[in-house]
Amino acid sequence: MVRVKIMRSLFMLLLVAALTAPLFAQDIVVNDDDGAPGFVKSGTWYQSSTSGYIGTYQYMNSADPASYCVWTPNLPQAGVYEVWAAFRSSTNRTTDAPMTITHAGGTTVVHLNQYGANQVVQIQLGTWYFEAGTAGSVRMDNTGASGVYIADCIIWRQVAAGPLSISNLQRSPSKPTGQDTVTVTANVSSGAPVTSVTLTYTVTPPGSQTTLPAYDDGNHGDGNSGDHVYGAQIPPQAVGSSVSYFMAAQDSTNATTVSQTQSYVITTTGPVEYRCIWADSWSTSFLNETQAQDLVNTCRANNINTIIPEVRKIGDAYYNSSIEPRATNISGGPTFDPLGYLIQLAHDTSGGKKPLQVHAWFVMHRISKGETLNTSHVLVQHPEYEMVKSDGSTDSTNRFLDPGHPGTVEWNLAVILDCLSKYDIDGINLDYIRYPETAGYWGYNPVSVARFNAVYGKSGSPSPSDPDWANWRRECVSLEVKKIYVKAWKLKPHVVLSACTVNWGYNYTASTWPTSSAYAQVFQDWVGWLKNHYLDYNALMNYATDNSRYQGWTDWSLANDAGRGSIIGIGAYLQTTISNSMNQLLYARQKGAAGLNIYDWGSEVQGTNPPQTREAFYSALSSQVYPTWVDPPVPEWKIYPTTGIFEGTVTDIATGQPIDHAQVMIDGVSSTATVTDGMGWFAILDVPPGTHTIRIEKNGFKTMLVPATIPAAGNIITLDVSLMVPVSMSRFELSDTYTTSRGSALGH
Repeated sequence: MVRVKIMRSLFMLLLVAALTAPLFAQDIVVNDDDGAPGFVKSGTWYQSSTSGYIGTYQYMNSADPASYCVWTPNLPQAGVYEVWAAFRSSTNRTTDAPMTITHAGGTTVVHLNQYGANQVVQIQLGTWYFEAGTAGSVRMDNTGASGVYIADCIIWRQVAAGPLSISNLQRSPSKPTGQDTVTVTANVSSGAPVTSVTLTYTVTPPGSQTTLPAYDDGNHGDGNSGDHVYGAQIPPQAVGSSVSYFMAAQDSTNATTVSQTQSYVITTTGPVEYRCIWADSWSTSFLNETQAQDLVNTCRANNINTIIPEVRKIGDAYYNSSIEPRATNISGGPTFDPLGYLIQLAHDTSGGKKPLQVHAWFVMHRISKGETLNTSHVLVQHPEYEMVKSDGSTDSTNRFLDPGHPGTVEWNLAVILDCLSKYDIDGINLDYIRYPETAGYWGYNPVSVARFNAVYGKSGSPSPSDPDWANWRRECVSLEVKKIYVKAWKLKPHVVLSACTVNWGYNYTASTWPTSSAYAQVFQDWVGWLKNHYLDYNALMNYATDNSRYQGWTDWSLANDAGRGSIIGIGAYLQTTISNSMNQLLYARQKGAAGLNIYDWGSEVQGTNPPQTREAFYSALSSQVYPTWVDPPVPEWKIYPTTGIFEGTVTDIATGQPIDHAQVMIDGVSSTATVTDGMGWFAILDVPPGTHTIRIEKNGFKTMLVPATIPAAGNIITLDVSLMVPVSMSRFELSDTYTTSRGSALGH
């Protein structure tokens, strides 16, 4: 009997080992040392004596833009492969090595960043289906971008083919009108051939359902034929209609799958879009009556419907603030109110004038450029809020507030709510809602470091490479955006919130976004803000003369605006021709952007060569892009809200002090999990109407389970909770302490 047990155990061990062993263990590696036909090169190349992934490696300089190389594997079988680049990174490397991957579905270009510490790394370029043999390849080109281009190894790593799936369901335009045909697309993938893809849509009223075939033929808004993107089109629907839709697919194994359902509401008969222009307050813009009149008149004459004036520049105010000092360059006289007068002109509809929207532009964290500070300036009132580097130093010409200090967030929130309560603004635009881009390791305010160490159980100064420290700084910014969004919506539900977001480099894909400058350097996770509905619109600062980069970031923003919207801003001041500014605006519109934006008033033709006039710019704008007037869109999630919000604070019942980083969620719904900020504040968005149980936890305190109700869609419910330290009896024998109050309604 003992022997039988031993044999059975051995069999089970072998079975488990077989089941858990990798299906494909062999990497297909093509090395630069292999030579033709696996590796070929053209142009000027140099041999390095330094070790690489295998052996040494070769390199080309940015001065050799005609040079390139190609890696071609001989794959033993068709299948799905991860493609990896293996090389030695260093600080003299290029941040933009275009890698063209040729696979069974066509070609894909990935921009490889080879900059980094001096070490051998592997970076995944993506996953594609390849035929057996030598049909696939990877090519590196030299764009002339600064830095050294490294050619070492490309690895093909076979992975199990995934199940039938539908992903990236999108529609264009994202905010359809009564005259729009809506193109719906989705990625459909399977380890077996796809045999059928359909689009089913329902129009209410009357509730009729229609099913259409979807195609991957390049003729139905689906991109290129054979790229696994399927498309179908929904015809125009009547104003007031609600349209819901989903895609379904089947493959040759008879496996089936269905996408999530999306919907939209037809709110107008004609086209709508934001047509914006930023107007900075450093120079001539709206600083006196004449300037403001010129700005408004020019916008109306050229069918621009939204002005975004910079009302907080460096911790100062271009309006009557109760908190911050009056800006020193206001030229309209001691009592002139720049924002108030601009709103008066913009909202004046007498004589048939078109109403303009005014979205107040606040510079958030960059708070000083080295000027002499007024005694009421935040850095004079609260020097402890300032951001410092890891060595304790600052940049005297680029001073920042640190969002890891709770005082920073409360000050900034108070500034915005003060303006919002006094002025009939239509929107709030957050700028510099991030960490600095200048050299050095930023974010080491002592209070932020102490909070981080307390939350993560660490001590000392965080390492700049600590991923927890990066996550902490991202979270600090995100919680500030979230708080502004909820508090502003609670005060004035109709006012929209947007943020000026950065997009340096080429990291506009799902695989490269985590390494982007926005996400990894300045800790501005604007994709997360859109997906979590902390913003109404992404005001993307898409300043690029390289149209491929401009288009890539436009597409990435639109793919991630999560049922909200993208207002794509161009850097008109950079363009060498007026026509390129017009073409970029038209591209964003064609792709379904909720709005177009120009940076900025007064600098529209700054970079043109030969120099052009502003009159020529506006002539082209009004004839080519904005020939007729359209109104700005009205966000359907604010007109027809379907959910509500819980918000409130968590405090210590014994001391009354806020509890930092308490865990808060709707009990049993992990997707709602959030944490309190440094003031104990939390919010859960997108909550369906009804009664829910809120779970609140913090180490060292008794867990609270609090019933709370969203009476109707559009309500904000305030839930203030006090936690207590547990005693020796069961937590269910203790009485819970909490209060609730209904906040203002969202929408109407």
